[in-house]
Amino acid sequence: MKKPFFEASLYSIRNRSGFGADITDLGGAVVSLLVPDRGGRLIDVALGWRDPAEYLNNPGCLGELVGRVANRIGGARFTLDGVEYRLRPNENGNLLHGGMVWFRRFWRAELVDAATLRLHLTSPDGEYGFPGRVEVTVTYRVTDDNCFEIDYLAEPDRPTLINLTNHTYFNLNGEATADTADHQVISRARRITAVDSDLIPTGEVRSTAGTPYDLSCWRSLSELRNALPRGYDCNVVVGDEDETFKPDVITVRSPRTGIVLSVSTTAPGVQFYMGGMMIDPPQGKAGAYGPYAGFCLETQHWPDAPHHAGFPSIRFTPEHPYRQRSVYRFGIEQ
Repeated sequence: MKKPFFEASLYSIRNRSGFGADITDLGGAVVSLLVPDRGGRLIDVALGWRDPAEYLNNPGCLGELVGRVANRIGGARFTLDGVEYRLRPNENGNLLHGGMVWFRRFWRAELVDAATLRLHLTSPDGEYGFPGRVEVTVTYRVTDDNCFEIDYLAEPDRPTLINLTNHTYFNLNGEATADTADHQVISRARRITAVDSDLIPTGEVRSTAGTPYDLSCWRSLSELRNALPRGYDCNVVVGDEDETFKPDVITVRSPRTGIVLSVSTTAPGVQFYMGGMMIDPPQGKAGAYGPYAGFCLETQHWPDAPHHAGFPSIRFTPEHPYRQRSVYRFGIEQ
């Protein structure tokens, strides 16, 4: 179903039981995600704006597709094939989320069927300083077993850097509750990419054993808030290479609703961000969102990869385009 509004359009994809998502072609953003709780009631677990116009000014990147390079590039510069490229910094002299320009762009949308939406965007040569033109296709799909799948394909016309993700904020109690303190998280990952005070990786891939970042057993988000100054905001290492599917790498559950969210991905990392820097955003669909109103599970390559030879490469070419697949599987814990 397509509903025109503002200058954007809203597309709804659903499975046979009503599980599904509402997505706007403005920024390719996930506006709503309807998931059954333990009582069978569909609740919206994705933070978003009431008015699609808000997606033109989306400082928290709510729900949006992020590129060309998600996360951070230190010093807003990189060298590729012997050539240095200078980007326009947008956070403490660094580049965050590719300049955060894609949320102002309209994606070409095709509703393939009732459960599938395909979006396409052309990123021109030189956009925000990145070389080459890139044709990007993102496919959103819902399945009958309540999975929300995202397939990414980015085809450059010359060697360039690519690292795409989706920036949905989840709240398994329902987006209107505006707090996730009672949520619990566990992960198969045992390493993180260590960062400095500006959240730029130092190059060290650090074991989480015995540290506040250890997610090897269930931990509440309130506990993590108390243990970490800004809560969790870190790249969790789920593999050393991309393009291999890694099942159930990180799982979050809500004791209140019984909803369990588990992420599987071909990406080598997941940025687990608890939303601690959400400060004074516009009104959401059911009220104001403040810090920790939602958390992100951003499947991605490791941040600042161009500056660290030991990190998985984000250099892609016409012969080797960027591909990523991520599956957000929802279930119920009784």
